[in-house]
Amino acid sequence: MRGKIPNHLLASFPSKVYRKLAPEFEVVRFKIGDVLLNVNDPVDYLYFPHANTMLSLLCDTEDGSVEVGVTGSEGFVGTSGLLGGEPTPHQVIAQIPGEATKIKVGVLKSEFQQNAVIQRAVLNYVGVLIAQVSQTALCNRVHNVEQRLARWLLVSQDRIEAKELPLTHEFLAKMLSVNRSTLSLTAATLRNAGLIHYTRAKITVVKREGLEQVTCGCYQSMKTRFDRILGNGGGGNGGGRSRSRTRKG
Repeated sequence: MRGKIPNHLLASFPSKVYRKLAPEFEVVRFKIGDVLLNVNDPVDYLYFPHANTMLSLLCDTEDGSVEVGVTGSEGFVGTSGLLGGEPTPHQVIAQIPGEATKIKVGVLKSEFQQNAVIQRAVLNYVGVLIAQVSQTALCNRVHNVEQRLARWLLVSQDRIEAKELPLTHEFLAKMLSVNRSTLSLTAATLRNAGLIHYTRAKITVVKREGLEQVTCGCYQSMKTRFDRILGNGGGGNGGGRSRSRTRKG
């Protein structure tokens, strides 16, 4: 018997394969902002986040980095190394601190190439991740900061399943690719509406249903895709309904 596995993708592996891989697993812990991979780094290890942990995928721009995707206990980071051996196209940092299971890419690649169940599980996740990156790029381009912040808070809460998010305004501004003052004004709007509360290093979701009404349709679109491909028990991008509301300005 194997105990509770803290990553949903690893938990979907056949028991025999999981027991074979288990001696190669190493649990590592991250602090907020810790860098796992930089752009064009060779992928030597794959990281499978545990529950209550979230990793960000960032792309570099002339004005700095912008977040294009997130991974929690529903998936892993290092997909380019597993599928093709290419360097990573993203910087990967710890957004919500916690733990992950680490394994050498070559060890898992051997099982991936031989086992159809693992192939299907991994490729299903990669397909959803690609869709998430595309949807996030669209969202960053066409939706306002209030909608994007609401979406980001909902996505984060879905993954760690807690009302309190250990995040600073400075870190949030970087994730949303806006300046600190813009982020602070937007967070104040949500606070004044009674939807969130925040201190220097923590944001608390007070009224989730209110955030769902503020956010754009990107949140529900990705939530539906995650639920369909990965299943409701596999992490995903959210829960509940979503209605779009555009703020002037």
